[in-house]
Formats: sequence, C-alpha cells, structure tokens
Amino acid sequence: MPAQAAAKIQTQQWWDELERLARILGQVGPDEVCCGGLSQRQCAILRTLVAQEGARLSDLAASSGITPSAMTRVLEKLEARKLVERVRGGHADGRAATVKITAAGRQVRRQLDELMRERTRTIVVTIPAKQRVQVLASLKLLNDVIASSGCCGLNTPVELVTIAESHNR
Repeated sequence: MPAQAAAKIQTQQWWDELERLARILGQVGPDEVCCGGLSQRQCAILRTLVAQEGARLSDLAASSGITPSAMTRVLEKLEARKLVERVRGGHADGRAATVKITAAGRQVRRQLDELMRERTRTIVVTIPAKQRVQVLASLKLLNDVIASSGCCGLNTPVELVTIAESHNR
C-alpha cells in the first residue's frame, strides 16, 4: 500500500475515533435529568463561575468559547433560577456587568462536582488497573496536543464557526 493511501486511512481512523470520543464525552457530562433541568452549557458555566467569580460577562464568554450574546442568554436562565447574579457596572447600558454566583449556585456547583467525580470513578474502575497510568498519560498528551495545535478553529466558539460556514456557502 502506498504511503499516501496508508496516511489517508490512518487519518480517517483518528478522525473516526476523535469524533466518537466527542460524542461519548457529551454523554459523560451532566445532563438535564440529573442536574435539575440545567443544560450542559449552563452546568459548565456554573462550574466556571466559581473560579472566575466577579469576571466581566465578556471575559466569561471568551473563556467559555461562546459569544457574549450566547453568554447573556445562558446567564439570564441561571439568573432566573437564582443561581447567579449579574452586577451592573458603571456603564448605563450594563456592558461592564460582572457575574457573581449565589449561595444556591454554589450548592448546585458542589452537586455537579460530586456527580462528575462519581462518573469519573465509574469510568476509571472499568479500565484495567495495569493500564490506568498509561491511559491517563495518553489522555494528558492528547489534550495537550489538541489544545496547542491551534488548527481548524479548535478554540473558536461554535457560533462563530457556524456563521463563517453559512457565509461561505
């Protein structure tokens, strides 16, 4: 088999497995059944808020990989449930709003963390004990490579990729 054909097959195998991993990881995280009706995005942002409490809305959007308008929509839903509070800044239009997590939000965050720890334990114990160190090292390597590759819009918010694709059609 020519080297070019072998490389094409190997690339397809990697693509298939990475795509499969993305689908599986979407199922590993919190879901609406176990998270009191919160979406996965709402759960992720609530978890992020503890580390970035007091951050500006635009900074939270950037670190979450979504647009500020998408962040606003998520925060409105979390605010309606009394899990977060937006604190308006000095600007009359509220652009400098910061976000604060409430006591109820912290409690939900703790529940989410425990849920994810339990799911992680369930996954880890299914990996043969002799292979756990190797699997963890491989996972770290894969994450580092993906994070540093900077190609293909890996760090571009999905909304921006979708808009760009619709303009290119």
